[in-house]
Amino acid sequence: MIPRILKLLPVGVSLIAFLTYLFTLTPTVDFIDSGELAAVCANLGVAHPTGYPLFTLIGHFFSQLPLADRVIERLNIMSALFAAAGAGVFVLLVRLLLRIIYTPAETGGKRKKKGAKKNKAGLCNQRFLWLPAAASGLLLAWAAVFWETGTTLEVYSLHGLFTVLLLYLGIMYAEADEKEKEWRWGLVFFLVLGLSLANHLTTGLLLPAFFLLFLIQYIAQKTPLKRILLVIVPVVIGLLFYLYLPIRAASRPKIMWGIPDNLGAIWDNLTVRDFQSRLFSRQSEGEAWLDFFIRFPSRTGYLTVPLVVSGMIIIWRRRRRYFFFLLLVCLAALFYAATYNVGDNIFYFNPAYIALIAYAAIGVAAVFNLCRRRFRSITAAALIVFLLPLPELILNWERVDKRDNYFVEDFIYNLFEPIEPNAILFALDCQILLHPIYYYQTVEGFRDDVIVLPNHGLQKGWFCRQMKYLYPDLYRRSAREIEDYLDYLEKFESGLTGNAAVLNQKYYRMLAGIISRNYDWRPIYITSEFNPERNPFFHPGYFRIPEGLCWRLYRKGDPVRLFPYREFEYRELSYPHKDADAARHAYMYMFKEKALFEKSRGNREGARQWID
Repeated sequence: MIPRILKLLPVGVSLIAFLTYLFTLTPTVDFIDSGELAAVCANLGVAHPTGYPLFTLIGHFFSQLPLADRVIERLNIMSALFAAAGAGVFVLLVRLLLRIIYTPAETGGKRKKKGAKKNKAGLCNQRFLWLPAAASGLLLAWAAVFWETGTTLEVYSLHGLFTVLLLYLGIMYAEADEKEKEWRWGLVFFLVLGLSLANHLTTGLLLPAFFLLFLIQYIAQKTPLKRILLVIVPVVIGLLFYLYLPIRAASRPKIMWGIPDNLGAIWDNLTVRDFQSRLFSRQSEGEAWLDFFIRFPSRTGYLTVPLVVSGMIIIWRRRRRYFFFLLLVCLAALFYAATYNVGDNIFYFNPAYIALIAYAAIGVAAVFNLCRRRFRSITAAALIVFLLPLPELILNWERVDKRDNYFVEDFIYNLFEPIEPNAILFALDCQILLHPIYYYQTVEGFRDDVIVLPNHGLQKGWFCRQMKYLYPDLYRRSAREIEDYLDYLEKFESGLTGNAAVLNQKYYRMLAGIISRNYDWRPIYITSEFNPERNPFFHPGYFRIPEGLCWRLYRKGDPVRLFPYREFEYRELSYPHKDADAARHAYMYMFKEKALFEKSRGNREGARQWID
């Protein structure tokens, strides 16, 4: 009876992980891509490259469920479910690895009849390896990076689930001892591989490890090439989800990164053309590979380190094939994450955490077996191994707890509160302002009267083209400058001209045209990150005045609106975040600029208020 109950441990680990994530769940929009993904899921839009079509469709389904009052809360819960499911599947993965590693050691191949009882006892004891497998599931669930994917809306929670599931299915496929089972597990594995690629193309980083695993199998079995090529079919079935991109692009959704409605644009999306300069480059915004190794002990509770080492030694001695398999998973993730120069590259290390904790799980099983033999008690051994993940839970709780994270929401409300109705806002930053406002405007209807023009989208040209149907009046008034810039941008990108200085000049002339031709109809604002003084083409004939957290543009000679002192309150974060530092800088910088402006008007008392 007890061994049967032990088989429910994967569900139990998932439930514990899910409750942990719910207690530490972000209540609203978080930093980076959270707001954009929420808006894309709710509106069936197209996210930033590579589009994440499967995530979008699943997210749209969850956004309609009555799990919570706000859409963002429902989608955050979805992430918690994905991450929790990943922790549960990890228990199955570890149990499978332990069975592979310890079965040969127990049976030792063919034995005499005299050893039959000993063999039977060994196999009986293997049933209790569900216990160290479950403890290892908690090790993954409470590892800081994996845990964080379950506390906020991001594609990484589903990617983590797919990664663990693929490792499990791949090993099941490689270990199948009958042709029918091999065929069945192979079909399931390659279908899930296609689905995972439809969620996140960095699934491809797992391919070298699987190539090694399956190559050995194909060579040993002399598998015909025709049969090997058949596995492409289920992969293609999963990849068909990318048809979502041109289908939705044709319907012109509210939120769409680029316009992937033709083969060239789809290829640019899938190859991450907008971010290619950040790929395989020197790390300056995120974490380097050395940071990963320095922070790994604290993020996994310190006890994981000796467990990883012992697990690597054991699997090296017993099943070297899987030692290299997990090592390739780890190294591929480390290489890609360390050379992808983005602020949230920490989550690209997640497969490396999964692989290393898989090694640690073998060490946990060794501790379990050692305690079982020493104390001659399954219960005592189980209690000891379930204590191993507790340092992770205690150490990581504060750094991952996002229950009180309203920082982004407060920043958005503070920024838009002073902006007049029907304004135009030129926005430079994506992760602090643009992505969150996508959600608040298109899903919750907050300040949807304001036209937000993203600097990145305007420079790349795709948002300029979207303006034609999103904001037809604005486009019509500024069509000459917009089309002049787009024509030159097309020539520049096709290689017909290489004059970046002229392109930059035409870009700022386009911005100046949008300002001058829409000034009489709409107030014009610029976010604090812009420094128009560096480029005289930006707003010739206009001057800027600090109003709240933005600059307001005025035509020379026009009266300036009096903007009295007011309090800007926000709820502080309980953990460090560099985007929060940037937002705090915006508060301080704009308050300082407002104080200087009031001082220039002779209002020293008003200036003192803004500084204090």
